[in-house]
Amino acid sequence: MTVTVVTGASSGIGRSLARRLAVGGDPVAVLARRGDALNELVAEIESLGGVALALPCDVTDRDQVEDAMTRTEKRFGPIERLVANAGGGDPTDVQAFEPAHVSATLDLNVIGTANCIAAVLPGMLERRSGHLVAMSSLAAYRGLPGGAAYSAAKAALTNLMESLRIDLREHGIDVTLLMPGFVRTKPVRAGKPTRRKPLRLELEDATARMERAIRSRRPRYAFPWPMVALVTFARLLPPVLYDRLVSRFNRKAEKK
Repeated sequence: MTVTVVTGASSGIGRSLARRLAVGGDPVAVLARRGDALNELVAEIESLGGVALALPCDVTDRDQVEDAMTRTEKRFGPIERLVANAGGGDPTDVQAFEPAHVSATLDLNVIGTANCIAAVLPGMLERRSGHLVAMSSLAAYRGLPGGAAYSAAKAALTNLMESLRIDLREHGIDVTLLMPGFVRTKPVRAGKPTRRKPLRLELEDATARMERAIRSRRPRYAFPWPMVALVTFARLLPPVLYDRLVSRFNRKAEKK
């Protein structure tokens, strides 16, 4: 059993991952701002034979994070794995560009993760064991239309975790960086138009892959591979060509 904390666990990827890890035998503390959704998740996990603890928490508030980690350790013992999944962000509107929007996106994705790491890392260093997992994205590879704040935040998070992975090797602490492509996190509603996204994965398929990467402590897991190949190739393109291709692709996607 590995005592685990999953942030952003009230819905989508975080909820699915927390359920998988708990049903697999790990005591899991689930954190998010929506306490009612967390209580529903805990009830679901317990009905499947798992053990979980709901802790309403805003990861951008360091005091709340510290309190949640303390309560987790009182219930389950030392935290051995952190899955820093809380993140996201709204599209960046260039016609109404606001620094506050960029700041909020960075605060949630980067500082929120840093708050969680700061709360669990001292104990891991003392025990010389532990596992830090963070949810980045293929959007970190290069800027995307409408993704100025989000892509910047995920790029910053990627570099943060990769630097920590190097620095923590000699301390017995593993770091796993998850970098999914597009994932369908909400069910499709009949009659509601949806924007098509290339190689989009269904939620349970994506989190099954992530669970395997987490349990095997892979340093970095980017998927699906056709999308990884595409964004890797895109990084090699000169700006003029990249801008034209991405803008054209974006316009086609919006029409579908």
